[in-house]
Amino acid sequence: MALITGASRGIGRGIALELAKIGYDLVLNFASNAAAARQTTADCLAQAKEAGKKIRAEICPADVAAAAGRQSLIGCTRKAFGRLDLLVNNAGVAPAARADILDATEESFDRLLSINVKGPYFLTQLAAKWMIEQVCSRRENEADSLAQNVPPPHGGGYRPKIITISSVSAYAASTNRGQSRALDAHAIVRRAAGGTRHQRL
Repeated sequence: MALITGASRGIGRGIALELAKIGYDLVLNFASNAAAARQTTADCLAQAKEAGKKIRAEICPADVAAAAGRQSLIGCTRKAFGRLDLLVNNAGVAPAARADILDATEESFDRLLSINVKGPYFLTQLAAKWMIEQVCSRRENEADSLAQNVPPPHGGGYRPKIITISSVSAYAASTNRGQSRALDAHAIVRRAAGGTRHQRL
């Protein structure tokens, strides 16, 4: 089960479609474009069906920059699925007005950091706490199963994952998020399915 922020368009939409193909249930977050979110949801269900998978996909409007928005996202995921296996921090913005450092405003700077840094940082905190609870609960179940000499549930070795999308390259910050260094949704999905982990729980 995956929660993807900023999933209605662009990179987030691409990640959602690829996760749908491999059978992930989804919570698709958006900030303002409900029509795009509904379209992405429909496309994810179609992609999953075409790949022979049956999934559920829910949309959840929330502003990741606000504490209430982040709580709403976790609450929406708990209510819909009761678990979280993968968080993809994808939501991000460019400055409302691109300006030289001599002309930049504090309002623009604060907006940028609230959405691009503060939002994913504290959403990761909420998700990680929940994921740790899940891991501890499953380990207890696995221990009980081993004590009874039966295979552990879910095959054992459960590890939820957190992935954060960044628009900073090795050279400079992107002037248009995701454009200077294209992100490959396929690679992100491969990572989610068992490759590199942002956090190991």
